[in-house]
Amino acid sequence: MHSRLNRDRLGRYLLAAALAPALILSTGTPAVAATNTLTLTVLNRSGAKVSVTATVVSLDTNQTYRVRSGTKKKLPNGSYAVLTSVATGGTTTLGGKTLKVSGSTKLTVDSRKGKRVNLAVSPAPVDGHRNLSVRICANPDTFADVEAYGDDIYVIPTTSKKVTYAALGSWSDDSSLTDAYAVVHRTAGVPSKPTRTFSRSSLGSVSVMSRRGPAGSNTAQVRAQPVKTTCAAGMSAGLWNTDRPTTTKVWLSPGSWEMESNTWGAGRNGQSPSIGHHTAKRKIAAGKGTTVRFHNAVWGPGSELPGIRNGWMQFMMNEMFNDPYFPTGSSEGGDKATATVSFKGKTVKTKKDRGWEPEMTVLEYKVKKAGWYTLTNKATRHYPEITYPAGMLSTASTVSYRFHTKPNSTALAQVYSLAMFPIGLNSWNRAKAGSTTNVALKLNRISHDPDYKRGKDPKVKSVTAKMSPDGGRTWRTVKVKKIKGTWTLLVPNPASGAVSLRTRATYTSGGYTDVTVYRAYGIA
Repeated sequence: MHSRLNRDRLGRYLLAAALAPALILSTGTPAVAATNTLTLTVLNRSGAKVSVTATVVSLDTNQTYRVRSGTKKKLPNGSYAVLTSVATGGTTTLGGKTLKVSGSTKLTVDSRKGKRVNLAVSPAPVDGHRNLSVRICANPDTFADVEAYGDDIYVIPTTSKKVTYAALGSWSDDSSLTDAYAVVHRTAGVPSKPTRTFSRSSLGSVSVMSRRGPAGSNTAQVRAQPVKTTCAAGMSAGLWNTDRPTTTKVWLSPGSWEMESNTWGAGRNGQSPSIGHHTAKRKIAAGKGTTVRFHNAVWGPGSELPGIRNGWMQFMMNEMFNDPYFPTGSSEGGDKATATVSFKGKTVKTKKDRGWEPEMTVLEYKVKKAGWYTLTNKATRHYPEITYPAGMLSTASTVSYRFHTKPNSTALAQVYSLAMFPIGLNSWNRAKAGSTTNVALKLNRISHDPDYKRGKDPKVKSVTAKMSPDGGRTWRTVKVKKIKGTWTLLVPNPASGAVSLRTRATYTSGGYTDVTVYRAYGIA
């Protein structure tokens, strides 16, 4: 059977993964001839010798070493890139040099040869301050680099294509009240003139809307990160962090970018733990605009569907509070759930997730007889270390899938996941009292496991829906009709409070998907 890491252990997992190569290197270092050594001398911008630890990368094997300046380091014969970061007062000088180590080899890194990095936009942004980060990398396959932040950064030029350069500049007032900017400059080799001015006409834009209501915190940060870029991969520009809804235009240099929204909860111990992360990739072209909208209403069951592998039914229980605009790869942690499997009216399996388990929780059940099964997962928001904001939306959700399966099969269940999209809500995800809200319904059938046999998609026979104005105590049937080919719920809104939604898609096969989201959206 398989399992997945819990989101709250992800950072620990990545740290362990990052340390693993170093551990491997320490136990598998090739034999080194005594005559092959590197002696590194480093001068700061004042010309004084300084002691630094350089990252030295073999261009033949991608093996990485740490070399202290002023000492001899035994190395295998071969070609290397030497990466250094040298501080002088308030300045930092980055260097990337390539050389051949054979016998007694010496290298001097002179920071006085560094050229100042500068990125600019013309006309210059009127409001906001600039943030600058610069990175020099060796051999993309090694992931070895040196990086610096601030306004006084210098780089030592080199024409070697084994060393790459990236600079990321951003401008923001930190409050989202004015337009923000982010540009990236990257080259093979380190340029002798590490300056670049981007004209406004060369930039594209993303209108970023960040709503409030369903997240476990009203405070959210927005960042921009270039993707699919040598050396610049992973560099990130923080643009703003606010506790209110925002709509801001972000101007970006052409290329692929990832817009991020991160949330931190109000910790009861005074700390602010990270609880959510949503990302949206956009292709940016000069003079073109696009949009991204974070924290939309109706956080409910994600795109995870039941699957059967070699006769074992499997369902991952932790994806029950997903923004419908982000059906895969983005969610907020903090839930507890109970899942059941029933056959012929009898419960044959129960699985509980008590919240923040060491691993992701997977329901597994050995299918013994062919027939119709119903898998139900009921979840509530749960994060004991934080205090949820008053009036939080999407507090609980339930999903039920009815599908036919048989022993020893491997297949994706013939059902859809359902996502609801209310139209016309305000930036706090609230509808006007007494109005009617159209809620578009999207049916997804996404396989998260390539081993599942997809088979035919089910054919929808009917869609029904209900709404509750009192948190699920009473339910009222609402009209459903197709508008421009999309199943749409016509929901009459109450005078106050919040609206809970329940919808069912029934298939011609006899199966169905039933989804309920409590406090799906609010009333203004």
